[in-house]
Amino acid sequence: MKVDKIHRFTEDGNSCIIDTPRTPRHWYNYLWSEQGYCTQVSQIGHGRSYYINSKADMCMINNQDAKYLYLRDDDANVYWNIGEGPLNEEVEDFSCEHNVGYSILESQKNGVHASWKLFVPHEGYNEVWVVKVKNNTDTVKRISLFSTVSFELEGFKYPRYYEMYRSCETFFDEKLNGVYCESKHPFAPHNRYNGYIACSETVHAFDGNLGEFLGELGTYTRLDSMPAPLFQRPDVVVKGRDCTNSLTTLVNLGGVLQNKLVLAAGEEKELYYVLGVSESLDEAVQTAERYSSREHVEQALQETKEHQTSKYASLQIDTPHEKLNVLMNEWVKKQVDFCIVGKKGVRDNLQIAVALLNYRQERAKEEIIECLRHQFKAGHAVLTWYPYDATRYSDQPFWIIWSVCELIKETGDYSLLDMEIEYQDEGSATMLEHVKAAVNRLIEDKGKHGLVRIFFADWNDALNITTDPDAESVMLSEQFCYALKELSALIRRVGDNGYAEYLDEQYHILRNAINESAWDGSWYMRALSKEENIGSKDSEGSKIYINAQSWAVLADIPDEEKLPKVLESMDSMEHEFGFPINMPPYMEYSPHVGRMAGMLPGLFENGGVYCHATGFKIMADCKAGRGVEAIRTLLKIIPDSEANPSTQSGAEPYVFTNCYSIHPKYYGKSYQSWTTGTSAWGLMSLLEGIMGIKRDYDGLRIDPCFPADWEQAQVYREFRGTRYEITIRNPLKLSKGQPEVQVDGNHVNGNLLPLFQDDRIHRVEVVLNPISQ
Repeated sequence: MKVDKIHRFTEDGNSCIIDTPRTPRHWYNYLWSEQGYCTQVSQIGHGRSYYINSKADMCMINNQDAKYLYLRDDDANVYWNIGEGPLNEEVEDFSCEHNVGYSILESQKNGVHASWKLFVPHEGYNEVWVVKVKNNTDTVKRISLFSTVSFELEGFKYPRYYEMYRSCETFFDEKLNGVYCESKHPFAPHNRYNGYIACSETVHAFDGNLGEFLGELGTYTRLDSMPAPLFQRPDVVVKGRDCTNSLTTLVNLGGVLQNKLVLAAGEEKELYYVLGVSESLDEAVQTAERYSSREHVEQALQETKEHQTSKYASLQIDTPHEKLNVLMNEWVKKQVDFCIVGKKGVRDNLQIAVALLNYRQERAKEEIIECLRHQFKAGHAVLTWYPYDATRYSDQPFWIIWSVCELIKETGDYSLLDMEIEYQDEGSATMLEHVKAAVNRLIEDKGKHGLVRIFFADWNDALNITTDPDAESVMLSEQFCYALKELSALIRRVGDNGYAEYLDEQYHILRNAINESAWDGSWYMRALSKEENIGSKDSEGSKIYINAQSWAVLADIPDEEKLPKVLESMDSMEHEFGFPINMPPYMEYSPHVGRMAGMLPGLFENGGVYCHATGFKIMADCKAGRGVEAIRTLLKIIPDSEANPSTQSGAEPYVFTNCYSIHPKYYGKSYQSWTTGTSAWGLMSLLEGIMGIKRDYDGLRIDPCFPADWEQAQVYREFRGTRYEITIRNPLKLSKGQPEVQVDGNHVNGNLLPLFQDDRIHRVEVVLNPISQ
């Protein structure tokens, strides 16, 4: 497929340059501080800004993602945005650079070149805009700049009729040199529900009432009869007016700062804006003053860049596939990191945290502990803690067991198992007791076939078997088998052989039950129900589900006779974009299946290519020694793939997406990116699966499953105070080989790397040889 690219990566891979503001959908960058302030920036510059603290108390700063910069040539009454929107006035020489640490938009209109750089200092509660305006003509230019933001300041629960807008009002403060929106909400969970926008240069005029700035026809009525602003044609901008110095409460809360520039021929001026939240006006003033000079802004940006680089420096990958290198070394690591800021769910964040263990161990440990705090004493857990949702999903205990095992493998710190962690509902217990509670929950949740019941849903939110409250999940039962094996190995290392033997016994009981009740002759069913078994050759509608096959392989469920059939059945589901969750899609709704059957065929979980699930499949390929299949599958779901480029899918070309549609009216298109577990499994499938760099209780183990045409690849990985430079060579072009290992020139028996814990670099050479029979 020949594709006209509208983007390119810089040589270092840290930036994606977008050549048009008219991308298939908005292509976002996310920038955030370690305190939880985050801004979303599209290729036209708009997006939501929010603050979420460690307790998941949200403050959504702006309404309708409104964050715009308007420019106007006052003499010619020509107006535009640097990224064309929302005015939709065309510009010249447009460019958007999304970097891992900042975003820059620039363009030219009517002889005026303008650039807008946005970044979030790595410490703090605000974002910084650096705006440059240059006169490229030989005459004087008089330019008005309108920096515009709405204020919402919502995001927490409160009693009825206590909406935030009833407690807010706007002010203009001269010391701030900006508009401050103050909240006096009596039920706000913290004091940082005040928003502001400030500028380093003299403000000619302002508006704290967006209705005055936008005009009466620039609003529409929301369902609650509150006017909400539209930003496409602001009256003040398009009619050549100045801001009105308006203030407001209740309606159209926002901040607009008008700066007037007089630019001689060839002259350029630079302005600094701060948008953020604060506990007080004084704090906002201090923050604005801090970013009012070039010296301090450049210093903050440099510190932020260095912080961003240092966060991800402990893991670097070099493969023969250059695009994989660009994606995995910066963007996917950033995406995984961001998911913890963007998601607040036990299942989601535990998967993200385990991927994060590969390069941000302390942050990952914090997140695993945080997730355990949202486990109930009975062993299950909430789905999400923002927004709070305790609907009974059955799979949360599995992710708890798995993630704690991975945490101990990574750190080697068995004392963590004795850490006291509170429960969501009552009391507290050690980390190990949390894990045992999860084990007990899954055992007690078994149904009549001896498999774990599905309740509202398991990992697949859309598989809701409403006709049978005792329906059993094959996928979760396989995952529990996987967890039982992992936990047994850990328990033996802490000396509790009795409990380890109990876990082994439970594994064999559950494995046998799966093979007896869920095997369908060529593949494993997906769920067992009194009405009908889901994912069987005899099922109504869909016949096979990918997750029941991939997790069977990962948990060693099939015997030697069944395994080839499972792999063959899995392969039969292949699509050019990846692997659908189920085939064929459901053509009509069935209450035996629930929500997924209520979607049109080929959308989302109803036969769509769900990239997260495809990540499970890649790991199963590696477990089965299928390096060729593993890399082919990974390359199907990477951003901007050959078969499904970003110009078709609509997804950003630098981050994974959750799924691709195969419905003919939405063919190949993506739904959402950034906050998806695909990022975690994409990273793990390359590093831990294909490259075979796996944490273990005794150290770092090397067990590659290489594509046959890869002759060499390298990994830099820090692990327990040891820095490894690992080179893997594949001279015989094997898909699965016996690794021969040397460390610092010395032969190592087996494939476990010695631990030096000396913070020095140790060079590891791995050669793949034929596996001896």
